[in-house]
Amino acid sequence: MDSELEKRLRVAFRDKLRLLPAELHAARGRTVPVRDPAALPLSTRVLLKRREVAEVERELQNQRQEFQQRMQRLERRRQQLARRREQHRDAVLRFDSFLK
Repeated sequence: MDSELEKRLRVAFRDKLRLLPAELHAARGRTVPVRDPAALPLSTRVLLKRREVAEVERELQNQRQEFQQRMQRLERRRQQLARRREQHRDAVLRFDSFLK
């Protein structure tokens, strides 16, 4: 039922806005008209670029966080290995003193 209502609304708005189906573009769940960037006003292009830069910066921040988490896991793993190495060394020394 919702899809039928959605279809009717989409058709109504498409007719009202006089957009062809080929001109419609799905972006993040919204339907927006696709336009030639050169035909847009400069202020709109600047805003679009700012949005794009913000998205790229968010992605970069996410990657930095993932990298930081990986480095923390690696450091914990190195500490565990160092503790294990120390335990093995102690066990070898005790065994060696036991044999003597």
